[in-house]
Amino acid sequence: MSHEERNTFAGIITSLIVILYFGSKIRSNWGAGLYDGPNGASVWAQDVLWMIPVCIVLMIALTIAFNILHAIITNTPNPSSLTDERDTMIGRRGSIATMIVASMGFIAALIGMAMGWTALGGLNMILVSFAVADLVGNVTKVAAYRFGI
Repeated sequence: MSHEERNTFAGIITSLIVILYFGSKIRSNWGAGLYDGPNGASVWAQDVLWMIPVCIVLMIALTIAFNILHAIITNTPNPSSLTDERDTMIGRRGSIATMIVASMGFIAALIGMAMGWTALGGLNMILVSFAVADLVGNVTKVAAYRFGI
């Protein structure tokens, strides 16, 4: 398993943890009416902004843990972290998948708001599409590593 593939698995796990935690938090806060009123968008933005440092810290921790675990399992005291042209092409393929899904979600949010959704509904749609886009991009990379797709 290459260094980039291990990092991709760490990214998938990070995304799932953050999506589940913050998704349930945002959904429960929305249901409780915390995002209603004049400060609703500000409260929502504060909740969403917390996702950024949590993602960064969790991704770093999981990447380190995956690399240490890989070194222990394979009995390789100093595993390679070199990347090659294949890693670059697979990364590009994952980035393209991410951009396509994120763009489709953004357009879907615009259409929804044009049809009467609230601004907060549109922002949530964009947030969900970005989260799904990240997962799709990482899964695309894993598929390319595993199956050569």
